[in-house]
Amino acid sequence: MAAEAVVVPVAGMITDTVLVGILIVLAMVIIYLIIREIRIMKTANRTIELDLEKDKLKLLQQHEASKMFPFTRFSPEQTSAIRQVEDENMALETDNFAKENLLEKRLTRLENIVKTKKLDNLLNNIGEQEKKVK
Repeated sequence: MAAEAVVVPVAGMITDTVLVGILIVLAMVIIYLIIREIRIMKTANRTIELDLEKDKLKLLQQHEASKMFPFTRFSPEQTSAIRQVEDENMALETDNFAKENLLEKRLTRLENIVKTKKLDNLLNNIGEQEKKVK
């Protein structure tokens, strides 16, 4: 009879399948760590950029604040004079808008009158030409 060789795994032996499994797990851990570091780097760069933008914004706000004079520094006479000029400007702007609107409407009416006269003249000329031909 043929003797069959039975391989009994010994507790201390590592098979090829177990070795490949361990290598795959290690590779996945290494890939996970690499991806994690890349994400941390991108997040850190973005936070630095945001901090820089906040600093720029603060500087711009300080610069604008130093250029403007708040109304609390003006006397009541000065503020009333400013308001009066603003009111006059608003009234003038309203008048100008109304005049421009009226002008546009009158120009449109004039163009239509001229077009009507031209068309009437053309119709009269055509009528005369038709009479001459008959």
